[in-house]
Amino acid sequence: MASTTSAVAKKPSTKVDHAAGTEHSIGIAGLKVIRSPDSVRTVLGSCIGIAIYDPIAGIGALGHVILPDSSSGTGDPMKFADTATEMLIEELLAAGARRSRLAAKISGGAAMFGTASGGNLGDRNAVAVRSKLSECGVPLKGEAVGGTKGRKMFLVPINGEVRVEIIGETSQMI
Repeated sequence: MASTTSAVAKKPSTKVDHAAGTEHSIGIAGLKVIRSPDSVRTVLGSCIGIAIYDPIAGIGALGHVILPDSSSGTGDPMKFADTATEMLIEELLAAGARRSRLAAKISGGAAMFGTASGGNLGDRNAVAVRSKLSECGVPLKGEAVGGTKGRKMFLVPINGEVRVEIIGETSQMI
């Protein structure tokens, strides 16, 4: 089946692996909805990767947010935790996912530039995403957030598997 890309998504890059489907890649403010056996990845620093999936339908979406909420800025709604989370859910439902089966995992939120009083941007992004997922009724099943290093995040929607890679460390499954 064809994958769906939001009208506001950045043009994703793709790599074809015929045994495992196509691996898509998104950047900042990106959004990609995929169907199994495809996968999607992003590279994160203080940004948060939001993976939402319906494992029964084999559909998932990954979004890459940079700021906690849209009240502090303008531009692409995928930049902000509050509006991006809603868009991911809407896109998944439009692609055939069921709201009652949705689950989420998040990664990123590193303190890439040190911490300031009141918390760093990565922490604020993680708090905002957790809050919005809760408000939308999507359970958070796992996370790998914080630290001081960037990471890669990969989503496989058929089982909700999310692999997180931090340079110099062992891959982590959340």
